[in-house]
Amino acid sequence: MAIPQPLNYLPQTSNVSPAPLLLAQPSSAAVPITVDTLAYISEVYDSLFASQISGSTPLLKSIRSILIKKLLLDHAAQQLLFEPILTFDDLIAFTLDILHRTTLIP
Repeated sequence: MAIPQPLNYLPQTSNVSPAPLLLAQPSSAAVPITVDTLAYISEVYDSLFASQISGSTPLLKSIRSILIKKLLLDHAAQQLLFEPILTFDDLIAFTLDILHRTTLIP
């Protein structure tokens, strides 16, 4: 006696039912990010602005760069006390605001 085939005409390869497809969550239910904000701002400064600092000697250039970075990170640390970073969009807006407040960008 032959075993009847399933009604869908696709060959059945296992007895496990397929997993349901998970849909993306709406943007209003954003998952909090776990990025160190000060480390991110420090990396932005190092990769974009540090090389543009001028100085008559390498030591003067290094001192200026360190002081500007400290100013930037101090402003960011102070602002983080009042402004939580919950999403990547918040992080970008926060970084741009800090760069603007310290006059690194107009």
